[in-house]
Amino acid sequence: MFKQFLTIFFLGFAYVVSAQNENTFFTALKNSDTASMEIFMEDNLDFCLFEDQQILTKKVALGKLKEFLQTHKVTAVEVMHKGTSKDKSSQYKVVKLVTPRETFRMFVYSSGDIGARTIKEIRIDKF
Repeated sequence: MFKQFLTIFFLGFAYVVSAQNENTFFTALKNSDTASMEIFMEDNLDFCLFEDQQILTKKVALGKLKEFLQTHKVTAVEVMHKGTSKDKSSQYKVVKLVTPRETFRMFVYSSGDIGARTIKEIRIDKF
């Protein structure tokens, strides 16, 4: 009985931590806090901004993302859709970014739950 309790406790804890990581990432996005977003990204990632898709270092991708966020002040972030691979080894989120003038679609792909160094791909397009 005690083993079952511990198993349920740790599974629940892992779920809460992964949800907090996801919330932390998207809150940082809304606040244009690229420094806080950095810990979630792999050293190299696929970054696409309006058809300009490149494999970039985390530093360069963060620079481009920071530039985007400075020009487009995000007022709301809404997770519209999410999915997980059958073996739970990866997941994606489709997010709506609302700014005063335009709305954008952001796609975030990660290995496993969004956590430290798991984001492999970020795409931003006009909605």
